[in-house]
Amino acid sequence: MKAVMLDFDGVVVRSMEDHYEGWRRALAEYGIEMLPEELFVIEGTGAEEIASQFTRKFNLPFEEAGNIIRKKIAYYDELKNIELYPDLLELLDWAGDRGLLTALVTNSEPDWVYRTLEEFGLTDRFEAIITAEDFRFAKPAPEPFLRAAQQLSVDPEETVVLENAPLGIRAARAAGMRCIALATTLSPKYLKEADVVADNLSEALDALKRMY
Repeated sequence: MKAVMLDFDGVVVRSMEDHYEGWRRALAEYGIEMLPEELFVIEGTGAEEIASQFTRKFNLPFEEAGNIIRKKIAYYDELKNIELYPDLLELLDWAGDRGLLTALVTNSEPDWVYRTLEEFGLTDRFEAIITAEDFRFAKPAPEPFLRAAQQLSVDPEETVVLENAPLGIRAARAAGMRCIALATTLSPKYLKEADVVADNLSEALDALKRMY
């Protein structure tokens, strides 16, 4: 193992609960109920695709997708109760002490990612940061992880990925990387494609130690 790659929402920061609440409130204005799992299984597809899926499913006019997104963003901005997951810093310290390279790999927009990293003083903790502007094909395509491997000058088989979303797990496997899934937003039954399923970052660190 030469590198560890981490997803952002649901792995580094506890933010998916607020994302869900934003979507839930926005869709409720149209009389639509969204369950948490409905969002978490498609996490990473992008706001446009999420809104479009619900407009198609409930026969709303296509142009309402943009309005739903704007409402979701407004609700999300009201909440903004973001925090780091426990044991993140311990995991990063462990990797750094062993000379392992770390990368942040996310489908999220760069403004949000860098602003949050700065807020928590994490910008310099990653040797590579890959966001939505750095690739053409998002997860579940392997491109985001392969871009990170290229920046770190490591081979995919020398890399372990920490992910919480099924699409991210598929992307890691398609890139030829091992994957530890975190059951932070979904139960383990949704994460079976990963090599290991961990309940939290403490368990993920234990798995990394076994793989090292």
